[in-house]
Amino acid sequence: MKFWSTATASFIGLAISSQAFAAVLPRCPAPAPAEVVTAPALEDTAGALKPSGVSPLLPWPTPSKAYCSARCRPVVRKSWRKLSTSEKSKYIAAVQCLTKKKSVSGIPGAKNIFDDFQGTHSEQTPTIHWVGHFVLWHRYFIATYEHYLRNLCGYTGAQPYWDWEYDNASGLDMAQWPIFNPTTGFGGNGPYKNGDNPFGIPDRTGGGCVPDGPFAYPKFTVNMGPGESTGYNPHCLTRDFSRPLMKWGNQSNINWVWDTPDYGHFTRRLENVPDFTIPNIHGSGHFGVGGALGTIGDAYNSPGDPLFYLHHANLDRVFWQWQWQKKNLPRSLTEVSGPIVAFDYNNLSGGNVTASFQINIGKLAPNAPLSALLNTQGFLCYTYEKP
Repeated sequence: MKFWSTATASFIGLAISSQAFAAVLPRCPAPAPAEVVTAPALEDTAGALKPSGVSPLLPWPTPSKAYCSARCRPVVRKSWRKLSTSEKSKYIAAVQCLTKKKSVSGIPGAKNIFDDFQGTHSEQTPTIHWVGHFVLWHRYFIATYEHYLRNLCGYTGAQPYWDWEYDNASGLDMAQWPIFNPTTGFGGNGPYKNGDNPFGIPDRTGGGCVPDGPFAYPKFTVNMGPGESTGYNPHCLTRDFSRPLMKWGNQSNINWVWDTPDYGHFTRRLENVPDFTIPNIHGSGHFGVGGALGTIGDAYNSPGDPLFYLHHANLDRVFWQWQWQKKNLPRSLTEVSGPIVAFDYNNLSGGNVTASFQINIGKLAPNAPLSALLNTQGFLCYTYEKP
């Protein structure tokens, strides 16, 4: 079933115009010999640096001046399934810590830092999807969340990612996947609840409050939404598993996204088209878990589910892998393209983004140009491990 309206409808994007703009920036200074990174061979798409330090302390350094920082000793993001029980517990404790830190955003319904992230995403939803800066806005957003976990809540690890392609290939039903374990994960599906399903999400199985795990009500509340309102409205976290849509997150679909020559084509395939009959990996985690009634399937409020950050970390890893597997480095670390205005694929309203286009995530961090966000080993200072 096809769908269209506002960004409320979904995260399944439209195609970016084929009219791509490539901006070439000065190269970052070469790292010290011991830190030189060779781009992985095409078949070794998950190569990564080894851990060698920590991110800078709050506040962020000025992005426009720091994207070539030689001081970066990147933290290494790992798969959730590869973390020890202790590491998982510490990560979840840090997320819970954010819910106890006073809000700084000024958003009406935000009572804590975790809410600040949800509210910031909610306020900007119409302008950060189906645009050329989609993947880099979310890269900065996730990196800033990681930064708060580490520097406000004492978390010593990196932001983990959820490699749903591995889970989909495991042969296990998704209810048995480690990510949904109520003791060492994020809790599972909600009980079945009748409700609106305007886009015909197939085989939805839940919709009610998550009954178990560290983010079950009333231990954890989603304080804004549903929909575009950012007023205070505390309610439970909901999930509404759709197994057919979760299966979109498979290696074959990732390979299809990777098989692109430039940034514009890559981001076009990452979001793909607004049609629930056509697979895309971005929609897999949102609608495979969120279905029609789940928090993570609500375009405005999807960061209200802590799984959002692991899902988007994996999308960022797919982007990172694509950047480093390309044979035309440093082009993949310097070019951007795509519309500034949502759905403006023929560039009739706002033109294309450029390297100097500024990402804004409210009061959570300084504005950052796209040029600062293309290389994760600049001021963002993180990388990914091999799976």
